[in-house]
Amino acid sequence: MSPESNVPDWTKVQVAGGERHLPVYLLLDTSGSMEGASIESVNRGLEQFQQETAADPFARDVVRIGVITFSSDARMVTTGLVPIGDFRPPDLIASGVTRLDLAFRILLESMERDVIKAVKGGQKGDWKPAVFVLTDGRPTDEDGNESDSLWRPARDAVTNRPKGQIKPSSIVAVGCGPNVDDATLKSISTGTAFKMGTSEAAFAALFQYLSQSITSSVQPGGNVNDPFADVPLSGDLIRIP
Repeated sequence: MSPESNVPDWTKVQVAGGERHLPVYLLLDTSGSMEGASIESVNRGLEQFQQETAADPFARDVVRIGVITFSSDARMVTTGLVPIGDFRPPDLIASGVTRLDLAFRILLESMERDVIKAVKGGQKGDWKPAVFVLTDGRPTDEDGNESDSLWRPARDAVTNRPKGQIKPSSIVAVGCGPNVDDATLKSISTGTAFKMGTSEAAFAALFQYLSQSITSSVQPGGNVNDPFADVPLSGDLIRIP
């Protein structure tokens, strides 16, 4: 039983041979164009996401969070995948260009290192990771020129993996502001992409959508294999067809 509630940890009950976790990766654009109100709203949104998700007893037991930022370089700002209750949102700073390709490389490394694989005849391993990408423009090369030549193969290396290798259940891409490209966002995603403005209310709606998606997916009977499938978007978030 959880020490903070009378709700049983249903994953431990259902899975023989080990506890399963839901890895959630947030790939966040911290390039120079995000400087100012946008990056401040992302910082507040991360705090909101942590508080809302950790408040749910099922999510608190199951969800593991990894945050990867990308600008002129990319880095994992969490120490691998951490329990949502232990996640301390970082104070992100915006600068540089938009090297999404480097973020996908770090994502691939973390999936190999931090996600528990299934063992034949033993534990089932973790669920497939859910991946969320937030950006305010098209990906670039090292000189800041818009380019598809770097991020596309890096993204494909994450999604087009041999059978038996860990790959995401879904990649959701979100574009904020006037400089996003619908076709690029759809190509980054595995199907679900949307866009939004840069108001504080829009970012709050975005991170509420994230927390609601994750918490609903880990409830008994929830769609943990596609966490972003069942939560409707608010008026601040526009789905890209």
